Amino acid sequence: MYRKELMIVMAVLLLAGCWDERLYKNSSVVTLVGIEGYVGAYRGYYAYPTTAAQETEIIEAEGISPREVRTKANLKVEQTLDLSELSTILVSDQTAREPIYDLLDIYFRNPQNPISIKMAITEGDVKPFVDLTKNIASSAGGYYQRFIESSEDNTYFPKIDLQAVGSMLFDQTIDIALPYFQLSEDKKHAVASGLALFSGPTYTGTVLSPAQSLMMLLLMNQNSKAARMSYLWKNDGKVNPITVDVLKVKRKWTVNEELRTIDMAYTIEVEVEEFANDHLYKKEIFQDVQQMIEEKVQAEFEDVLRILQNQKSDTLGIGRHIRAYHPKMFKGDWHAEFASLLLKPKVQVKIIRTGVLR
Repeated sequence: MYRKELMIVMAVLLLAGCWDERLYKNSSVVTLVGIEGYVGAYRGYYAYPTTAAQETEIIEAEGISPREVRTKANLKVEQTLDLSELSTILVSDQTAREPIYDLLDIYFRNPQNPISIKMAITEGDVKPFVDLTKNIASSAGGYYQRFIESSEDNTYFPKIDLQAVGSMLFDQTIDIALPYFQLSEDKKHAVASGLALFSGPTYTGTVLSPAQSLMMLLLMNQNSKAARMSYLWKNDGKVNPITVDVLKVKRKWTVNEELRTIDMAYTIEVEVEEFANDHLYKKEIFQDVQQMIEEKVQAEFEDVLRILQNQKSDTLGIGRHIRAYHPKMFKGDWHAEFASLLLKPKVQVKIIRTGVLR
């Protein structure tokens, strides 16, 4: 009995540790990475919190590849850079004009790197956007992560992370659109300025405005917690603002293989959140407002589809639908084929809730 108890105690002592234990006190835990430059001349920025100064430390390094940049950055810190808590990657818009997967390869090869990382494109150099986080004591990457997630909740950005980006970059039937940031006029704040459109692995140079981004996400049937649209309603010489929130989107795509057209029918149910005129209980006003919103959304849908086709950016995943249900229409060079299709959206708006008590 004594021998058995001794063996149990020894086993517990021997198995008390973790074979893959990594102590944060021995590492510089990076939460934000910025990348700019081109093959042969990359510059990287690594932001991590410092306990003593209660602020964010930023390390810069250069190299011929993203891997060498990180290697050289390790030469400038007293503790090895640890990217296991990385939450955001920022990429310069000029750098994104080259195949973006070249920048991401090292993040997929290391199993310790998270794949739920958020990505964004910056206007111009990345450095000013990274420097904005210097006075943040907690998480520099968390600042941009919360920024992006807030815009996702308001249907300005699609819910996309590093894993989804990596998968879509190798899918010829759909393209990515990444959050796009600019600096405010006083250079003290980042501003969510819309979505950067990609055609295949490269950035097209075209950015959808926040309003256009919302319309694109409605076309994708991806409205989130809130999707607000504001318009001016004119009646009897007066102008009244009205804001509605999208409650539900129903879509139906009908493909004509011979004519190479796609009829895109959308039914959008909305709730009125702002309308000072407050006479929606009157049938004629209700119908007039509803028709006005319908015409506005119809025009905006057509505008966004025109931009997507001009940039050969199939963010809607029309290629996936065609390949699955109409394979005869699918061609090897899908981007050129997508640009030549005749897309015919038809919008119907229904005001479900008016917010009027009377």
